[in-house]
Amino acid sequence: MAFWKKPREKELLPRNKEDIVREMWSPKKTADQLFNVKSYGAIGDGKVDDRKALQKAIDAAYGTSKGGNLFFPPGLYRISGPIEVPEWGMGAAVSWIGHSSETTRIAPSEPMDYLVRMRGGSGSVKGIQFMGTDPENGYTQLVKVCMVASEIRDKLFSGAAFMWGSVHGLQILEEGNNNLCVFDRLCQFSQNGSVIEGSGASGRGTNISFMKLDPAARDVHVGAYFKVGSGEGSVYHIDEVGPRSITVSPPLKETVSPGTPYKIHLGCGLQTDRGSDNNVYGIYDCHFVGNAATGLMVRGLYGHHIQGGNFDSNGIAGIHIGSGAINTTPAYSGSINHSYFENNGYANVLLDYAAGLSVIEPLLAKPRDGMGDGLASITSLYNEEYQYDTTSILYNGRLHQYVPEGGRSPLDMKDEPRMTVNKKNGASEAETVKLPPAPIHKFSEEVEIFVEHSGGQEVRLVCDNAKVNNRPGSEGVLAPAGIGYKITAYYNRSDKSWMVSHTTPLS
Repeated sequence: MAFWKKPREKELLPRNKEDIVREMWSPKKTADQLFNVKSYGAIGDGKVDDRKALQKAIDAAYGTSKGGNLFFPPGLYRISGPIEVPEWGMGAAVSWIGHSSETTRIAPSEPMDYLVRMRGGSGSVKGIQFMGTDPENGYTQLVKVCMVASEIRDKLFSGAAFMWGSVHGLQILEEGNNNLCVFDRLCQFSQNGSVIEGSGASGRGTNISFMKLDPAARDVHVGAYFKVGSGEGSVYHIDEVGPRSITVSPPLKETVSPGTPYKIHLGCGLQTDRGSDNNVYGIYDCHFVGNAATGLMVRGLYGHHIQGGNFDSNGIAGIHIGSGAINTTPAYSGSINHSYFENNGYANVLLDYAAGLSVIEPLLAKPRDGMGDGLASITSLYNEEYQYDTTSILYNGRLHQYVPEGGRSPLDMKDEPRMTVNKKNGASEAETVKLPPAPIHKFSEEVEIFVEHSGGQEVRLVCDNAKVNNRPGSEGVLAPAGIGYKITAYYNRSDKSWMVSHTTPLS
């Protein structure tokens, strides 16, 4: 006769929660190709290391030729190391779906270069926040890049967030065909990057050396910025990083000596790297806020289209297009449409080596320290020409084009507001037209004066703070009396003068 035996005390101890979940759920896909990460052992309580469980779910989803949906229920999934989309999953269309970027988060518990290495064609990333900090450990910044991506052809990012990486939020590398990527519905790229401050540097020209700082050890990289002083010309692009030294462009305006305070701004919300195949990106109504360097850096990209969005409180600029030395791959054929720029550090938009760009009615608040407001907040670090006459800006109803230093680009000013002269016949005094102040921005400035009737007197054009036809502005120039003709004035930067021409008057 068998008797029931009381189990040993250790057999009554509760099992590990992770073991219970693994027993309840068998690690296999459902009929509708839904791969729930909790079916593979993920807990999402912010305590358990979910790295192995998430990697198992990813391998399963990308391991089927049909792909499917990788589902992350609400939770905080802390991981002790990066998770990788396998290279052999390139053909699978897999979508990463969370509940929302506020309730579904992936965060580090240990230092690492990146949280996720994303690969794979098609599919989407929705409703997940990729955090560079550990919320269970005082929000310590542990991750350099929240997501590194390559070979992500036809990928949609929607309602996702990339925040608190010590270098970048999302970095799309030049590797592979990163074609037709779309970011929409309030994707967030916020609080990424860091600022290094010091005073132990010396340099002139393009070379800067440091007494104690090892730039590479502090994650300083090509594409970061060196800032010394304030105002226009205080920001330089870092082109090379060496042991205790960096190379910058353009050349330093003044010699940097030990004791001179400087800052190095590194990190972007979203960086698209160089490469001829990184083309056709749509960025719609996304937030780029509080990044240490720039909100968005577009490097060597064809067909970037930015619609709306908020570029706020970024350390150097809201957007930098075509960054890097002038002999790199340019950024072709893009648009910035009705975007909002506020409280950025040096400039709202930096245009270096860009071609075929249209900027349509941006809202441009004055940067904190650097360029002026309005069009002056859209500028260049280099002042070197590369098809800048194909860059046009429609701002406050007026059409402008980029003007390289010392030159002027032709422009059809059909939408230019008109100034009109219309005096009664037999007037005793000439009509005086005051031309605008010399423009502080780098775009063409053209004024048209339509003379309906000069009243029988000449028309005098003067300017308070610029020359007119290379003569003192207070003297100005005289256009002949007449009926029904046009006077055109454009600003010549090389001569610092308004140049005035007129048609033959009709009598």
